[in-house]
Amino acid sequence: MRRRWARRAGGVLAGVVAVLVATQVLGFEPHPLRVALLGAVLGAGAGLLLDAVPQTPFAWTTPAPAAAVTRDRDAVTQAHLRRLENHQSARTPDAAVRDRLREVADRVLRARHGVRVDSEAGRALLGPDLRAVLDGPVVRMKPRRIDEVLRMIEEL
Repeated sequence: MRRRWARRAGGVLAGVVAVLVATQVLGFEPHPLRVALLGAVLGAGAGLLLDAVPQTPFAWTTPAPAAAVTRDRDAVTQAHLRRLENHQSARTPDAAVRDRLREVADRVLRARHGVRVDSEAGRALLGPDLRAVLDGPVVRMKPRRIDEVLRMIEEL
């Protein structure tokens, strides 16, 4: 800190001497004390301004636009949410939700029991109600029904 202000004082002194020499060469008769006081005030003001402004360079580039994902949802959750909304609003029911529920059930059965959904042991673990949803015809399911199916899968 002291070194910085010492450099600034040296710069102010050099500036005052340069102004005094230049005015003498041009034929003016400046008052040296007034020029020195003006230089000290301008140098101190400039030093205070330099200390007040952050030393990091300004970023003139605009930040990249954020992804179209809300803060509380990641991209996978957004994709699942879109799939459910499409299922609810489509004219004809789509197999995407049923297929996704089947994948989830398959992962749970493989992780907990070491069997697949298509195997005899997997079908026995699923039970008739869950098998009817996963293997039956494509129907439009209400959110409550999807929640019930997910709860049954969690209980496997």
